Amino acid sequence: MSAADVETTVVHSGSVGEAGAMYSRLLVTDPHGPHAGAMLLTCELRLGVADPAGPAFPVWRSPDGGRSWSEHARVADHLGRGNRYQPVLYELPGDVAHLRRGDLLLAGNAIPGDGSTTTITLYSSTDGGASWQFESVVDSGGPAVYDPSRTSTTTAIWEPELVLVDGTLAVYFADEREKHRGMLQVISRRTTTDLRTWTDVETVAGVPDHYRRPGMFVATGPLPDGSYRAVVEYVGPPEVPIHLRSSPDGLDWGDPAEAGPLLVSREGVVLSGTPNLAWTPDGAGGATLVATARHSWLDGVEANHALVSDDLGATWSAMRLPVHAVRRVHGDSSGYSQAVRWNAAGELVQATTVRNGAGSHDVVVAVVQGDWRARVGLL
Repeated sequence: MSAADVETTVVHSGSVGEAGAMYSRLLVTDPHGPHAGAMLLTCELRLGVADPAGPAFPVWRSPDGGRSWSEHARVADHLGRGNRYQPVLYELPGDVAHLRRGDLLLAGNAIPGDGSTTTITLYSSTDGGASWQFESVVDSGGPAVYDPSRTSTTTAIWEPELVLVDGTLAVYFADEREKHRGMLQVISRRTTTDLRTWTDVETVAGVPDHYRRPGMFVATGPLPDGSYRAVVEYVGPPEVPIHLRSSPDGLDWGDPAEAGPLLVSREGVVLSGTPNLAWTPDGAGGATLVATARHSWLDGVEANHALVSDDLGATWSAMRLPVHAVRRVHGDSSGYSQAVRWNAAGELVQATTVRNGAGSHDVVVAVVQGDWRARVGLL
């Protein structure tokens, strides 16, 4: 892939004292919807913030398929703690409560400066992301302390994901409050039909072995055959493997203790940590899936690949990601929860983070011009 094939834009330059942008989450709106394929991007910018109310989630907008970006909004915390961690954007594919198809949602983790609580909150926008209204608290957990050890007593909640099915909005999140059942962390789900009240917590993924911690559930919408797919990381094993979950209807994800198949390409490339998943029509009535992670492994060497599947996750091939960056398991957060999507013209777009000379991270977006499969180079 030559430099001429890729247009790259630095959307945000990380500065000294900033924790480093992470969770670069990309939304491509429906080309046939009210936002006409405009793209939105958010991430967490959580340290080096002077505002006493704490950080806010930035929202950038691109009207031209990811080539140029401008700040569109800052989503401040209604609770006054600080919108600090793990934002995610979502365009409603149908109506729910007082919102209509094409309205936008943002969920994230509100955490005070002392890290004493974790609270997943939900916001909505009816004007394409220019302004945001607080909807409700989805759930609250304990201090924002990360401890994956077998003896951990942490009770935080993390990393929301949004899925709408038949007028019911589901929020999936990583949940450390099930240790009494032998599970260090689980994927939990709560649902709502009015965006105000929420059902009791359900466990979608959890392994009672005091070792494997499923986290970062990221799902597709309905695929052409009506089924859904999701990726989940399993912290515990040093490789932090990524597994694929399947659902026939977006509701039933099977036995919570079953991890699902490991994502591994025919060449032996495996993904590691902070997964993401997207799909695009293949032109023949099916779908092409692309899975990303913080980094990948090939023959024991860290690399910079995504995985591509043309059969809904049964088999995978590896591809080179357009943003060149060194990926390391330890000491660098480059690529943390990076995203790949397709713009309204069908061009592949990658949003990621790259470590810079200030000791922080830049938010970088790359657009692969033309036939992305030919440009990126499948291994």
